[in-house]
Amino acid sequence: MLDLRTVLSMTGPRTVYVKGEIFGNQVNETYSADCQWYIENSNVKQFNFTLYVQSLNATYVAEVKAAAAANEIIDGRNATELAALLPRMNGWRGTAQNSQKGYETINVKGNFTLIGWDRDAYLHGVGLIFNVQSNIIIRNIRMSSPRDCFPAPETYPGSWNARYDAVSAVKTTGMWLDGNIFEDGPSFVSPDPFLNGWLVDRYDGLFDVEDGSDNITFSHNIVANHHKSLLWGGGEKEGPRDIGKMHFTVFGNHFQNSMSRNPLMRFGTFYIVNNLFENYNNKKPIFTKAAKKARHRRDDYLPSFEYNMGIYNMSNVLVSGNAFHQTGTYPNDTSRIFTFNNLLTPNTPAHFCSPPDLSVAQLIKPDGLRLANLAIPKSKFNGDKINLADNVSDLLEYRLSTKSSSVIEDGLLIQDCSGFKPQLMPLLFTDASQVESYVRRSAGQFGRNTA
Repeated sequence: MLDLRTVLSMTGPRTVYVKGEIFGNQVNETYSADCQWYIENSNVKQFNFTLYVQSLNATYVAEVKAAAAANEIIDGRNATELAALLPRMNGWRGTAQNSQKGYETINVKGNFTLIGWDRDAYLHGVGLIFNVQSNIIIRNIRMSSPRDCFPAPETYPGSWNARYDAVSAVKTTGMWLDGNIFEDGPSFVSPDPFLNGWLVDRYDGLFDVEDGSDNITFSHNIVANHHKSLLWGGGEKEGPRDIGKMHFTVFGNHFQNSMSRNPLMRFGTFYIVNNLFENYNNKKPIFTKAAKKARHRRDDYLPSFEYNMGIYNMSNVLVSGNAFHQTGTYPNDTSRIFTFNNLLTPNTPAHFCSPPDLSVAQLIKPDGLRLANLAIPKSKFNGDKINLADNVSDLLEYRLSTKSSSVIEDGLLIQDCSGFKPQLMPLLFTDASQVESYVRRSAGQFGRNTA
């Protein structure tokens, strides 16, 4: 890890080869850090993650204060001392987290190519950060993001805000990620059982991009065994920095039990072409055409599949020739291919285009002819052709009928291909079954095409 940090932090053009497995928590040649080590090597040696979570519980804090007022012992500790510690835990958490960040992430300079030497090349728990960089190629690497020792809880019992991504890009242009494996591990990493029923999720994204990054190609990668995989586009405040930039081409990837954000898209322009989305689904359909009713169900862990592609505010999304293969209790549920959120700007709506689903009359118009190479093949779901334009319309109709707070009126998502420019793809397929075969054969590291 020390040598990797040195060479990735250099300036100037360079090609770096990774051979074998490199651990992000490797402090030196003989020692690998754990969470307690990061605390002890920070300026907040009294920080305690359990006390941090307890400090967010108003009932517990009141009990400690009452015990302190009575000069009592609570949980084997002096209540007065504990009452003084609890208010400091929230601020100390960030300091402890920065201690971990200093060891397990690397600020990488641009004009840089990173290549895995062979199928065993693995950055295990390493976070690569590109901030205002350009000209980056990453190929043939297996990557998993750092396991956050000190995430922040959001919603009980299992929603947490972890910090680290395997790769993150801010204000970065000209990236090509090809033939990699992004995952938590060879199988799902379950949340850690914790205090009072909390289940601690210590992983964030795999490849997150924001703040006006641009011209990014994501091809022939496997994205596997993860919950929140690809977040492309920042929040509302970052929108002005993204608009007019954030152009992505997504080709030939295998999303393999990636439970959401495949990708989640905001503000930019995204061509999602000739990919394989493969997952199991044990959750009831969000809706069916026969019954437009909300369905709610809490499933025990195994992790729950949420959706594939997230169409969010002011995104322009083109899809063509993708294959979907779904198993599980509800293998034929097509209500989770897409999701919508934050479509609250009718003057600047999101746009969706599925060239294979255009009518003949639309295809012979100039806008249709420009996208003729993307008009085949039609996408398939479990081997059968699926009209994704109709699928999006059905989901939008359902969301509008439920008066969701995130989709409140018509005009926020427009199906229109006129604003999309023609774009050549590396290969031309005539059937989505060919796409599936190609992706299974070509995605992932050289010699390792399964997660």
